[in-house]
Amino acid sequence: MTAKQTPMMQQWHACKAKSQGALLFFRLGDFYEAFYDDALVIAKEVNLTLTKRQEIPMCGVPFHAAESYIDQLIVKGHRVAIAEQVEDPKQVKGLVKREVVRIITKGSVTSQNLLDDKSNHYIASLTQVG
Repeated sequence: MTAKQTPMMQQWHACKAKSQGALLFFRLGDFYEAFYDDALVIAKEVNLTLTKRQEIPMCGVPFHAAESYIDQLIVKGHRVAIAEQVEDPKQVKGLVKREVVRIITKGSVTSQNLLDDKSNHYIASLTQVG
C-alpha cells in the first residue's frame, strides 16, 4: 500500500483485510467494483473487461446483476465477500462508510440459482460455551 492512496482505496484495503481471503465486491454507487488481484481473477473467471485506473487493475458489475456473477464465482470454487455502503450517500458529506457485510461460500450460498429445489440442503453451526 502506498502513502498516496485515496481515502476510498484505503477503505477498500480495510475491507479486503476483513474479507478472509475472499474475492471482494466493493460497492461504489450502482456498481460492485473489484481491484488488484481480485479484479484479475474475477475478470478472467466470469469474462469481464479488465481496465486500469492509475495502474490499478479493476473490473465491475452493476449491483442489480451481481448475483449471477457471484454465482459463477461460487460454482468455480471461489469465496466472495460483499462490502456494502452502510450509510446513505445523500446524507453523508465525503466518503461513504463501507463494511464487509457478507462472505459467500459454497456452504453458505442462498441463491435460488445454485440451490436444487429437489434436494435437501443442510447447514450446521457449532459454538464453544465457556
